[in-house]
Amino acid sequence: MNRRTWMSAAVAAGVGLNTARLRRRLSALPAIEPSDEPVHHAHVFLVADGVHLDAAQRRAASAHARRHGLDVLDLVPEQLTPDRLLDLARLVDTTRYQANRLTPGRGAYQALLVDREILARTALDPKDLSETDLVAITAVLKRHAPTTTALAVLPGLRGVPRTGAERFAVRRAAHEWEPTSLVAPAVRDALLATGARAAPGWTLAAAALSWLQPAAVAAGGPVRLDRADLLAAPLVRRRGVAELLADLVPARAARQLGRWRVSLPLAYTTDDDARLEAARAAYRADLAAGVERFLEDPRATCPWCGGSRLRRMTVGVDTMQVKPGRFRYDRCADCRHVFQNPRLTPDGLDFYYRDFYGGLGRESMERVLGFGPGAHPARARSVPPTPRTWLDVGAGHGHFCLLARDVWPSTVFDGLDLGDGIQEAGRRGWVENAYLGQFPELAPSLAGRYDVVSMFHYLEHTGDPRAELDAAAVALRPGGHLLIEVPNPDSVTFRAYGPLASGLLIPQHLNLLPADNLVEALAARGFVVEDVEFGQVHISGDAPLAWWGVFQRLGPSPDLPWRDVRRPVLGYARRAAAFAALAPLMPVAAAAEAASRPFLTRGDRANAYRILARLP
Repeated sequence: MNRRTWMSAAVAAGVGLNTARLRRRLSALPAIEPSDEPVHHAHVFLVADGVHLDAAQRRAASAHARRHGLDVLDLVPEQLTPDRLLDLARLVDTTRYQANRLTPGRGAYQALLVDREILARTALDPKDLSETDLVAITAVLKRHAPTTTALAVLPGLRGVPRTGAERFAVRRAAHEWEPTSLVAPAVRDALLATGARAAPGWTLAAAALSWLQPAAVAAGGPVRLDRADLLAAPLVRRRGVAELLADLVPARAARQLGRWRVSLPLAYTTDDDARLEAARAAYRADLAAGVERFLEDPRATCPWCGGSRLRRMTVGVDTMQVKPGRFRYDRCADCRHVFQNPRLTPDGLDFYYRDFYGGLGRESMERVLGFGPGAHPARARSVPPTPRTWLDVGAGHGHFCLLARDVWPSTVFDGLDLGDGIQEAGRRGWVENAYLGQFPELAPSLAGRYDVVSMFHYLEHTGDPRAELDAAAVALRPGGHLLIEVPNPDSVTFRAYGPLASGLLIPQHLNLLPADNLVEALAARGFVVEDVEFGQVHISGDAPLAWWGVFQRLGPSPDLPWRDVRRPVLGYARRAAAFAALAPLMPVAAAAEAASRPFLTRGDRANAYRILARLP
């Protein structure tokens, strides 16, 4: 076999394996049984325009939700067109959807049953809903009901007809951060076309499998497929791309380019033009006076030990948001403490944090933090059982508290942070109590309340880490534990990646504490250090993040409101060119990351460490 023959054979095998995967997903969908029970007073229904739910269907859905303890139930039509059926199977892994607290909220986008209390907490006002509206609504609802959201097939329910362009709009909204899912079918077709002459048999087999895929996925499952629809399935499934291309006439090309900018790696976007313009005006006013005013006077002594033997460690720029400014980090030759010098003022911190964890960057950060459980389960398991109350300081959006419930289901988790994300975590129920403010200022009101206080990658953001340790000693009960995880400034990754090292996160990190210094500071406050762990605490991603930092510098997005770009189209082109030039290096970065992990997880080489200390 030549290369093209192997290519067609591989595509055929891939279609077959993917069909089996999608069939397994859909076969796990339960079917809703009829019920004579009245609709529960707590249940409301959100339906897309053109969808009709009769009284019997509402009763059945309500009874199913109560029987299974559900707050949100996506109602899947009993009969789906081929394109809807494949979209649903690709979007939702029904075997894990309900139990996975972080999985994005997705569904058939035709009708939803929602508990009134959950709907009220979201502050949504759903009226005149389209399928695209239901994409956003379903995502919000899953966050507010992470383990009580599910899907079920409702007999008799039929989906509304839609054009190819409408289907493409729904898929684009649902796959916003998974662009490969949008282009995968087109790549498959291109590979088949390439190998058609060299391997007509394999190409025909792959095309036939692709044609019949909807029928195979639906076979034996709760969702039915109309055979008449199956005949035209390939054309229907591809017409969205055709209609999109037809829409790209010259008069609308610039606007379409702006709408499709998310298809390139982009950290901050918003569809609210008024909000974006307001942010742009505020940044313009801030930048008019220059960013130098956001820095304090340089220090001549170490803020940790007072030593005067300071050496420059690195100088870098903001590669995450690409806000202007240069930042120096010094290292004390006496105690090895690393600190930003000169340090950002409170106004400077506000400027460089703005629209990163909240504001325009909230949704982006939500997706990054919600990509997977990461180290959260291991962090939760690293304390002695069984804590009754736990305060997570620097809780952000509350992801740790949400996931730690799987480890300690009876523990009450509270969160504290400066950003407004903690208030959203409270509304979602991810934390029991949400505290907004500075920990040292709030600690007296929390005195002696907690069995565990955790600080995961929080101390490095603070101006006075010792004051944070004092606050923890106040908030803990006698015998309680303080759990800290911070970057390790002694790691070889700091030397290897310099200002692009993830542990620096320029300019947000103000102080980087060597483990010996932190252990001594804890002992001075009466803590008994029970464990200092490096090894598996190492956080993967240094090489890919360094790649991202280079990309951000070479091709910054024209949409960023702190950048004044007079020709956005040229900015998009520059960003696309930078991505194309650097894309071949991404696999290299991933390979370097994987190859270096065994070395970095030995001894104290990890880029982070975790300390568990007990208050006697």
